[in-house]
Amino acid sequence: MNSCHPPTDEMAGLIGIYIFQGCYGLLTVAIYALNIRALQHHKANVDKSFSLLYTCCAALSITYFLDHFLIRRFVKLGFFCEFILEKFKEPNYWMMPYKTVASYCPIAILVFHTLIAAHRFSIVVAPIRGIQIWDHYRRVFAIFGFLIPFIFMWFMVPCKSYAKLDSEGNGGLDIEYDKVFSFSSSLFAAIAAVFFGLLTLFLTFGMLIVLVNLSLRKLGQAEINLIIFEIFMTVFTMIYAFTQGILYYSIYIAKDMELKSIVIQFRTFAIDIFILPQAWTLLFLSTTVRRSTLRIFGKHLGIEFLSTDIDNQKITRMNSTAPPTYSLQKSVVLNNNFTAPK
Repeated sequence: MNSCHPPTDEMAGLIGIYIFQGCYGLLTVAIYALNIRALQHHKANVDKSFSLLYTCCAALSITYFLDHFLIRRFVKLGFFCEFILEKFKEPNYWMMPYKTVASYCPIAILVFHTLIAAHRFSIVVAPIRGIQIWDHYRRVFAIFGFLIPFIFMWFMVPCKSYAKLDSEGNGGLDIEYDKVFSFSSSLFAAIAAVFFGLLTLFLTFGMLIVLVNLSLRKLGQAEINLIIFEIFMTVFTMIYAFTQGILYYSIYIAKDMELKSIVIQFRTFAIDIFILPQAWTLLFLSTTVRRSTLRIFGKHLGIEFLSTDIDNQKITRMNSTAPPTYSLQKSVVLNNNFTAPK
């Protein structure tokens, strides 16, 4: 019989994992905030389209992590279990925002990952025209990025949600919803994950093929950083897409409950791998963002990074000089966000 609380011998481990996830998650949220601040502070020196897309993606990632960490993962521990069941065991609209956000955000993040990949691909393939299109329509692309996810989860918006005992039988609570329409949220989530994951992968491969044809030896440090950033983003996206696909397969096709249990245990970490690393990759790869962050920490710690900044800036400018085979427009866009402001 399902218990309201996890087994006593597992509680210490579950709490430890929860605290660990909270530490690296909240630290990453802070890094995301610093990244956004840096991009907004250096508007004149960065690619505005990338800055807008990254800011939207970061905001969605922060929202999704906090929603998942503070609600779903918390109730899994069984704290205040009886109180939550008493107040929210019947379907209600009070808990509806959690399920809506939990369904909307991962799809929206997938969409913005694809938009970032499309942005870079189009600029590498057609630099002049790509710059013009993205610069003129960047807000339109961002709006579509927020609207497209509703195609895959609109039917969940009017649903009531409720708390219930964990269906896996390991104790703790889960949050489910009453269907208004007979659509499978798992199916649409899996379709969205696989579709946008593969699209991001193909766009990244396309960008790499174009850059390889231009000769990797002629790439500057900024271009290399750009490639690394997008490769990481694609890998993390595919990990999440693969997990969602396997989860749907285990539940509805193979009907393998053992496989489902394994995938669900890994899914929490897959979510974190999917939404959190982009904060760190941009911080480590972008000189603009890194210098801004160093300044902020320097002010709080009373440390002056000015001399180091000047040296790094000189080196970065030398390394990020566009090779002769690139047009000026392509050089500017490839280097933006990954070099120090001049």
